[in-house]
Amino acid sequence: MRAKAAAGLLIVLSVPAGLGAGLGALWAAAAASGNRYVALAVAVTALAGLTWSLCRLALRRVGSLPARRWVPIAVAGVELAAAAIPLAGLLFGGPPSRPLVAGPGTGYWDLPTGSRIAYTRTPAQGERRDTPVILVHGGPGAPDEPSPLEPALAAEGFDVYAYHQVGAGLSSRLPDAAGYTVARHVADLDAVRAAIGAGRVVLAGVSWGGQLVAAYLAAHPDRVARAVVASPATIWSPAYPDNRQLTESGLRDQSQAMWDHQRLLLAHVLMEVAGPRAAHALLPDDAVDREFELFVGELDMRAGCPGRPLRVPPSRLGFWANAMTARDARQVADPRPALRRIAVPVLVLRGSCDYLAPEVAREYADVLPNAVFRAIDGSGHDIAHDRPGTYRELVTAFMRGRIAP
Repeated sequence: MRAKAAAGLLIVLSVPAGLGAGLGALWAAAAASGNRYVALAVAVTALAGLTWSLCRLALRRVGSLPARRWVPIAVAGVELAAAAIPLAGLLFGGPPSRPLVAGPGTGYWDLPTGSRIAYTRTPAQGERRDTPVILVHGGPGAPDEPSPLEPALAAEGFDVYAYHQVGAGLSSRLPDAAGYTVARHVADLDAVRAAIGAGRVVLAGVSWGGQLVAAYLAAHPDRVARAVVASPATIWSPAYPDNRQLTESGLRDQSQAMWDHQRLLLAHVLMEVAGPRAAHALLPDDAVDREFELFVGELDMRAGCPGRPLRVPPSRLGFWANAMTARDARQVADPRPALRRIAVPVLVLRGSCDYLAPEVAREYADVLPNAVFRAIDGSGHDIAHDRPGTYRELVTAFMRGRIAP
């Protein structure tokens, strides 16, 4: 009787043991090989092999010959069906990315940083100014639709460059997701400045692009003539732990949207548990980018205000550029001491319905000595979409020197 009880207990324990072995093998094989097909095959072998071996060991002395033959196979098969099949669905069942086709005006820079960057140029009209404008998109990993600033600033005599940051849009993806860092984006932006042959530039950043502009200002203040940050993300992410950068309505909206996309949750869990290399191998760009696009498309950019405007679903967003850059932003040094010494004029814009807390944008005006703050009533996070006329007027007035700190 005791032998049968011990055998039964060992059979029961074979299930979590096999599951643990399978998960461990999955992480290790993904990190070692960088290939999710190889990792899944190794994980299935480890899970089924250990479960089968423990069951067979349990039945060796107490089970009949047919039981010793078929029970281990049945237990391992049921465990595979219950665990490996759903996991394979999460890893391989994502919606395909929507193709983003390069327009006739798209060019590419092969930067010395190793990034291949896609860009478009809107040439200046009339007398050209010495300082070109570089538009810095948000996300991270979320290129904008064409901005109303492009024709408006070109009409003011500025060459305007809009580029896709590495890991998003038509720009290259990195083979190692750990390479998406704030420092990498700053280096790419400085290489873009050099590629267009400008000693100084005007930077116009939106959302995360505002945070990147702040990081660039802290590193290279002498290379920026003026800057605009619209609906900027936090200057320094650790200053707002536990999602304190969001309004209450913004937090509710984003939390609900994330729970609706289990594959993105899995990617974040894998990133922390198994590490970026294994997570990126198991869920490569083409497995999660479209899911990320759907997630972003569901966000309420006017959280807390009545009405939810229709939005064009975004294309070719970069999940890993987003996740890993945001992760790195929580670990970088505080740029605010350096920014307090910078005299570059900066225009800070925030919509009254932004899902980011008011103090996030206000901090730019408080920290930067030559910053001027303007609130835009009735606009959400996407000021260019909600109030394009006001957006153009404020920015062009700032460029002409008519809005001074």
